[in-house]
Amino acid sequence: MAGKLEDGNLKAAIRILVSDKTYAAPSADGLAKLLLKHPPATVDADTLPVPQSDSGLSVAESDVRKAIMSFPAGSCAGPDGLRPQHLKGMVNCQEKGPDLLTALTGFVNMVLSASCPREVTLYFFGGRLIALEKKSGGLDPLQ
Repeated sequence: MAGKLEDGNLKAAIRILVSDKTYAAPSADGLAKLLLKHPPATVDADTLPVPQSDSGLSVAESDVRKAIMSFPAGSCAGPDGLRPQHLKGMVNCQEKGPDLLTALTGFVNMVLSASCPREVTLYFFGGRLIALEKKSGGLDPLQ
């Protein structure tokens, strides 16, 4: 809840405060329940066709800035803990913000051109989940 308050997301903080859900203890049964809700991928990523890097899809810095600023307060962090609010603050920095925006735009265009190193994709497209127990006995994933 403290993280939601720090992010300025009062609605989410109140929802957590009044919720009757509790953290689920890690167990084989809990994992099985989560896998029913979120099954593993049915297609092996190694069998997917490789996109052509000359597709011409790219974005401008204004597009990247608009996307960063569109995240609502309190949006979840990635596996590394970096939240959209962190990016907003850094991109808005008068001294180094423009350089960061240029670098981020270059990174986004690299991903769009299918040039992202394969070793990075597991982390880049990953997430972290915490299971919460429902009164009904089920589990809710909290990201």
